[in-house]
Amino acid sequence: MTDNVSYGAIPRARPAACDTLKVAKGSAVHIAFVRPMAPSNRYIQNVPLNYIHLAAYLREHGHTPHILDMVFDHVTPDFVDAYLRENGIPIVGIGAMTCELPQAIEQARRLKAAHPGILVVFGGAHPSADPEECLRTGAVDYVVAGEGEIALAGLLNALERGDAAAIAGTAGVWRRDGETILPMPPAPVPDIEELPRPAYDLLRLEDYFRLDSPWHFPKSPRAVQFISSRGCPYHCSYCHEIHGKKYRGLPAEKVVDQMEWLVRDLGVREFMMVDDIFNFDLDRAKQICRGILDRKLAIHMQFPNGVRGDRFDEELVELMRAAGTHYMAIAVETVSEKFQKLIRKNLKVERAEQAIGWAKKHGIEVCGFFMIGFPGETLEEVRRTVDFAVHAPLDTIFISLVSPFKGTRLRSDMIAGRFGEMDADGLQALDQLFPMVHNKQLPSSLLLKIQREAYWRFYTKPQSLVNLGKKLTNRRNVVKIVRAVTRRVFHSDMVSVN
Repeated sequence: MTDNVSYGAIPRARPAACDTLKVAKGSAVHIAFVRPMAPSNRYIQNVPLNYIHLAAYLREHGHTPHILDMVFDHVTPDFVDAYLRENGIPIVGIGAMTCELPQAIEQARRLKAAHPGILVVFGGAHPSADPEECLRTGAVDYVVAGEGEIALAGLLNALERGDAAAIAGTAGVWRRDGETILPMPPAPVPDIEELPRPAYDLLRLEDYFRLDSPWHFPKSPRAVQFISSRGCPYHCSYCHEIHGKKYRGLPAEKVVDQMEWLVRDLGVREFMMVDDIFNFDLDRAKQICRGILDRKLAIHMQFPNGVRGDRFDEELVELMRAAGTHYMAIAVETVSEKFQKLIRKNLKVERAEQAIGWAKKHGIEVCGFFMIGFPGETLEEVRRTVDFAVHAPLDTIFISLVSPFKGTRLRSDMIAGRFGEMDADGLQALDQLFPMVHNKQLPSSLLLKIQREAYWRFYTKPQSLVNLGKKLTNRRNVVKIVRAVTRRVFHSDMVSVN
């Protein structure tokens, strides 16, 4: 195998091939992060942020990370197997969102069968929410619950020393002893200012630039996902809590340093900002924009998530546009004050409307996120939210069906009766991988019909058709639109709830 084979990552120093996959004491541990090919990944082809953040930390602490991304067609199971054997890699790390869990487990089982003795570590949103489910598969040796840098490095250090007591005592690392699941307290939260910059240099970014980028239409194909802060102090019950409730923002100067490195050295031209809440600290957000302008970084930016609609002033919007922002998504979710309180979002809808107006004034496209089908929600309440979505001055809309995933406060609130008493069928439905809210007055078939009608009403408006026509002047956009329509028509099961 040669280094010039394109598979999404560039291997660094290679150890001699070994016959057995056991951690060699006294030497840096080699770990391969493998992203399995889940069907939904065909539509979120992005840089694996979780892996490059972990890889940077492990590399700084003496270990050797590799990244194998099966989003690329040629990174097949056979390719992965050959790479692991040739490099003598004893540990595989797999991150998984809920939509990726079946393929993550399938890949873990396959790796266990193909490589006797290999260790499999799970992490990410779903394993953090339900470590027991992953460990009970028998294909997972360890689950890192929460932010993984410190916990995973601690686990590798303990494995390197062969220190069973240290393995058992590593905070954040769940494991199994026979049929017994051994839980651990949460993983230590790293100081974001002390973390190394993400290891984008371990990826062949040119490969990712050729993919159909996720989310909104980029102005440049040379786009990467980027995160400048962790944590969100708000308590929206449908959201993950993997980064906790304390906001931690990297200082503006360091954010712009990382951006400049990516632009100057790696040829990035667009940043898809995926913070939990970029605009929590307005002064910091403004400083980042001013830093981009001061350094004359000719970039584009978009915010496909992570800006809160009622935490803007017009100065920030104007600076965002001047720094290259052409798109942002604002999550309204519901216009019902009652349900804003029930889902613990407490968004001031009128302030969000004001932010939408500022964005439109300064030439930023805006997408509105909405959710329908909360337990106890009436047809009239759903219609009010849908009518707002259709008639607001938005460029695009995204309407989701409520899905209380494991590990979310929404799910526990439903079980606890916050939305009213649930019957046995409703409680049983929560155990599905993609749980649908049980609402006899608003069955999923009706919600899907309302969703389709809302999209039809919105996207056949004259202004929406004009906006679509502008997008069709770009070949990459045409391909993206065709794929999106295909998903809606032929793969609605994968896109109806998210």
